[in-house]
Amino acid sequence: MKYIQLNNTELNISPICLGTAGFGDKSDLEKSFEILNAFVWAGGNFIDTANVYCKWLKGHGNCSEQIIGKWLKESGMQGKVIVATKGAHYSFEDPGRSRVNKEDIRMDLDESCRTLGKDEMDFYWLHRDDPEKPAEEIVDILEELKKEGRIRYYGFSNYRTERLKEIAQCLRERNLSGITAVSNQWSLAGINPGGNTNPDPTLVEFSREEYQWHCETGAAAVPFSSTAMGFFSKLQKMGLSFTDAEVDASWMREKETQITGLSESMKRSYWNETNFRTYQKLLKLQKETGHSLQALSLAYFFHQPFQTVPVTGVSNPSQLKDVLDACEIDLAPEPVSYTHLTLPTIA
Repeated sequence: MKYIQLNNTELNISPICLGTAGFGDKSDLEKSFEILNAFVWAGGNFIDTANVYCKWLKGHGNCSEQIIGKWLKESGMQGKVIVATKGAHYSFEDPGRSRVNKEDIRMDLDESCRTLGKDEMDFYWLHRDDPEKPAEEIVDILEELKKEGRIRYYGFSNYRTERLKEIAQCLRERNLSGITAVSNQWSLAGINPGGNTNPDPTLVEFSREEYQWHCETGAAAVPFSSTAMGFFSKLQKMGLSFTDAEVDASWMREKETQITGLSESMKRSYWNETNFRTYQKLLKLQKETGHSLQALSLAYFFHQPFQTVPVTGVSNPSQLKDVLDACEIDLAPEPVSYTHLTLPTIA
């Protein structure tokens, strides 16, 4: 596996980041350890977690960080892998109160460091934004933590492009490095307006405007939900096939009522003509190359005009094969357009 140097950092990371939001929820301790061991054995070294993961379950704490911290200690991998965690997510008990402030960020970071067994966090994301908070104040908090040796690098998750521009401007005025990375929701499958499978209004979906901003600034993208919950693979498992001529509004409405293998939330999010035409292209590429649709969906990210490191989680180690296969797929040299219809042929 070829490593890449993350934008504006000295971190050499795997091109895939292992998502662990399911640790302690969908995956128990034993299964999570198996996934971590298999990922690292295959060459992966970039692991994503968050202080809030599992706290949505009543009576649970930061289970994902707890499992990773235990694994780091027992496996001897502390300092050998790069862990990125997040703070400043709203409280599920009081979602209307912003936690993008010095006190809450420090409290989250302290808990994360204790749990993960770290004095200094490799990479720290602010998990949510507060549009009322001046960009200067946000930069002050993060730079202070950096100077104290609490975090090495930082980035922004679920931040809209206008806010990224404000923060970038603040960094320029202080002669600091530009924004290292942004983590918003992005996959090869386009989301229908207002149809996100996760109804959280504070989630930020990747946009054309953000795509252009990344092109202009060179900031890295670290997208979550990068395989659209396996949407294309699920279509294939259902045996869905069709011709270009069939895919129109009438056909889509008819099929939507007939298909029972997709949840209603997934239909609400991804059921559209653009995604079905992308699905056709993926099937063609699969026939030409033998790679799975999941792997091809992830390979899409490696051929952007800016550094892109997709975050993807699995529920068992066997699923890592598709994830890791994606790193070896060589698409045509032209960058893949943000437009979801555009997918290149294999080189």
